[in-house]
Amino acid sequence: MKKITHIIFALFATVIFISSCEDPIDLDLGTPVEQYVIDAVIDQTTDTQYIYITKSIAYLNNGNYKGVQVDSVGILDTSNFVMHNFTYKGNGVYYYVPAPNTFKFGNSYVLVVKEGSNVYYSQSKMNTPTTVDSFTYSYEERGSFGGPEGNYVTLWAKDKVGPGDFYWFKLYRNDSVQVKANDISIAIDNSTTLGSQGDGDLFIIPIRENFTSRPYKSGEKARIEILSINPEMYTYLSLVRTQLTNQGLFAVPPSNVPSNIFCQNNPNIKLLGFFCMTGKVSTNEIVFP
Repeated sequence: MKKITHIIFALFATVIFISSCEDPIDLDLGTPVEQYVIDAVIDQTTDTQYIYITKSIAYLNNGNYKGVQVDSVGILDTSNFVMHNFTYKGNGVYYYVPAPNTFKFGNSYVLVVKEGSNVYYSQSKMNTPTTVDSFTYSYEERGSFGGPEGNYVTLWAKDKVGPGDFYWFKLYRNDSVQVKANDISIAIDNSTTLGSQGDGDLFIIPIRENFTSRPYKSGEKARIEILSINPEMYTYLSLVRTQLTNQGLFAVPPSNVPSNIFCQNNPNIKLLGFFCMTGKVSTNEIVFP
């Protein structure tokens, strides 16, 4: 009984001690260093392709990212050395409307961004996409992963035959891509871990059904894109998701996610963002009655 009393007293004393430590502490974080952030995910379709270039802001700054206009932005096809130049739209947005078969599976491409004397570059191969069997929904009294009653979607698609395929599933709700941490859905082959059994099979249930915690309402729309990405992009997205959920008792100091874009003439210049060529397929669009 004495031991229990001592434990309770120690816990009570600890709570009092912690609750008394409420004095604010001002930390000098220094002057933040602005870095270019280049986001370029390009697919094989004839849809307008976009590259976004902004400047980073301080971690505690709630302002908007500043768009950057540079001298030129393009993607070089290493198979024929044709440069596909992007046009500046404003606010750091660059666009290009490709003709059919402009970007081909199996080819390697180089992102080239020129700004004054600096040349920023990255290289990526375009992987072939998988296929979609169907995209369905059902009304559930309770979602498979604990969600409330309502409409939930299921993606019926298979991993490509052959080990080592990486995927990114992008969910669109009412034409807006969902970008919260829990919305970043990625896979290795048909699962979430390397070396899992099931190459070429349907994506496992936690992937094909776990697309939203909030069911769809009448009149809402949904569709999913499957991007065949490279392993570096998979790692990048995994780290982004970790940073977005980095909170709580076991949180670690936030840090920038490493980029695959480099400065050719000055390796000391560090950039943020990522470049990836990807094979894309899209489901049909569901409009909920």
